[in-house]
Amino acid sequence: MSRRRFFKLLGKSIAQAAAEFTYEATKPNKSYLRPPGSGNEDEFLSLCQKCGECIKACPTGVLDRVKEMHPLILDTPFMNFENNYCERCYACIEACKSGALNKENLKKYKLYAKLDENRCVAFQDIFCQSCYWSCPKMDRAITLKDFNYPQFHREECLGCGRCVHVCPTSPKSIEIVKVENEED
Repeated sequence: MSRRRFFKLLGKSIAQAAAEFTYEATKPNKSYLRPPGSGNEDEFLSLCQKCGECIKACPTGVLDRVKEMHPLILDTPFMNFENNYCERCYACIEACKSGALNKENLKKYKLYAKLDENRCVAFQDIFCQSCYWSCPKMDRAITLKDFNYPQFHREECLGCGRCVHVCPTSPKSIEIVKVENEED
């Protein structure tokens, strides 16, 4: 190997390592639940053009822009259940021209609600059934134990976020989690 080639490869390796370190070091600390049809976070961020068309297309207003001053995620869409819940109409996917949202990812990923019993007022002996009554799959996705304590059943959950939207606690006792579907 020539000296010139050696230093060229060394420079390229150093530049690549610096770029990878910078990317990892500048990743945001907070994670955001992306709109339906999004892939993993890195894939989504590489494809999203921050155009806001998905947000405009959303009839319920659950989609919002990230306002965190971070260059990778600023103005990208996320599901803000403080605003509303998702009707699963997928107008956001239809409006996305960049491919950051696509129907194939609906098969690949599943959303479900997860309850933090330490925050839930029902588990502090305060009567609350807000999540139960808001659920479109009442008595399947959310059931009540002893008529007071909500029990979440991930396999039945639609991931719409109605339960999160109506949850009276701050911070919320419920979060929507995105997982890869298990292959049969």
